[in-house]
Amino acid sequence: MDATSPAQTRAMAAESAVVRRYVHRYGPLAWAHAATPGAPGARTWHYWWHAHLLHVLRDAEEHRPDPRRARLLRALHRGITVRTLGRWTTPFHDDVAWMTLALQRYDVHDRRIDRLTRRLHDAIDPAMGALPWAIDSSLYNAPANGPAAIALAWSAHRGAAVDLDAWIAATLDDPATGLVRDGVEHGVVRSELWTYNQGVAIGSALALAEGAPDADARDAHEARAAAIVRAVARWCAADDGLFPAAGGGDGGLFAGILARYLAEAAVWFRAHAADDDHLEVAATAAGLVRRNADALWDGRADGLLPADPRRPARATGDDLDLSVQLGAWITLEAAADLERAVTS
Repeated sequence: MDATSPAQTRAMAAESAVVRRYVHRYGPLAWAHAATPGAPGARTWHYWWHAHLLHVLRDAEEHRPDPRRARLLRALHRGITVRTLGRWTTPFHDDVAWMTLALQRYDVHDRRIDRLTRRLHDAIDPAMGALPWAIDSSLYNAPANGPAAIALAWSAHRGAAVDLDAWIAATLDDPATGLVRDGVEHGVVRSELWTYNQGVAIGSALALAEGAPDADARDAHEARAAAIVRAVARWCAADDGLFPAAGGGDGGLFAGILARYLAEAAVWFRAHAADDDHLEVAATAAGLVRRNADALWDGRADGLLPADPRRPARATGDDLDLSVQLGAWITLEAAADLERAVTS
């Protein structure tokens, strides 16, 4: 693919800014600081932000192969090994699921993947039929079970992935909007609606459709993915298709995660276009990704992208967080993925 195409040029600029501002090398190791110098907690090391850094760098390597990026990926891999004392885990199952997805994206032969998927599988609470947010937690939420379902769908534990996906649909789907609510704790549903929970629900449905045992199962998973794409479009329609912003910190990544899986949906439904409905879902998903990528790019200032696509980037506050710049970069790589799918 042409690395100078508009979407690729934007993604390349976002990548360059993130690497320049946040990624630091320490001999053969590398890791990223949480914010630019002078910002509160600037030098903090975030496990799940690094999972997304590893993941989006692998996306970039697929879009624009470069030996320098490949070396940086290896250095980040070594850095995560050192920072986690070789374990690659935390007590938080959502974090472990995200890192598993990053490793599956980075190198499907990495020996850590089997260990991490076993950990996720073994942590499922049989009484609840779902994965708790963390060890000894009473919260069972979409941010843990969604990415875990995707990761397990590509492992030897596909049956568990089917069960987690079904649990989310039965427990967290909001009958009024069709969107996925945040979680359930002590029997009470937490009704917050976050962009990334919609993204992982789309992603898990598509991952299960990919390896479905028969046409009926594939159709059911496709139908779930399509329903959530349409629900997201209705959710964002009043704001001209822009995703709700979630500020800085962890929230800086939320919209980018939705964009990633909407791009997957656009590619999937275009490639498996059985009828006009499939083409409509593909167009809807692609339109949402492009609308948000355009808005983020239009708000770019001094190499920074905004936490909220409704305004220009600022040299203070949330926009200095690594998570915000990563989330915006993920959106721009998602747009590049769509461009590649159309021109390939």
